[in-house]
Amino acid sequence: MWTWNDYFLSLILVCDRGHQPMAQGLGAFSGRYMVHITLLAAAAALISVPVVGLYVFFQRQFIRGMLCEAVKGWDTDPGRPHD
Repeated sequence: MWTWNDYFLSLILVCDRGHQPMAQGLGAFSGRYMVHITLLAAAAALISVPVVGLYVFFQRQFIRGMLCEAVKGWDTDPGRPHD
């Protein structure tokens, strides 16, 4: 729900097309009566590339953070002796 609030807030407050968020720019591929679904899908794929790239680069840290919170007693520093 918060994402839609951010979308509408930027839709109302940002007038310059150069400063719009990428998700709002996807709206340019849909008109009142027609949606260019192929262009919309291609643009959505291009927008997701940086996020997927960051996840791949920091994958070990993401998994370590999730395991640290989910499994009690799981150590983040495997080189440290246990108590």
